[in-house]
Amino acid sequence: MVIDTERGTVAGVAFAGPGVGELLHSATTAVTGEVSLERLWHAVPAFPTISEVWLRLLETYRDGASRPA
Repeated sequence: MVIDTERGTVAGVAFAGPGVGELLHSATTAVTGEVSLERLWHAVPAFPTISEVWLRLLETYRDGASRPA
């Protein structure tokens, strides 16, 4: 996941492997809709199991962004 830190949006996402088709629609919506990271925290996934990846990606960004450089 590539984050536009100035705008606080997802700039791009890449998935590889079996079963990632379920993630493509939400990723496309987040990128093309310029959905803010703050709003993504409140998104309710249609496929909770596979969509946990969104939560992990957001947590990784949050935890990395909150550390001093």
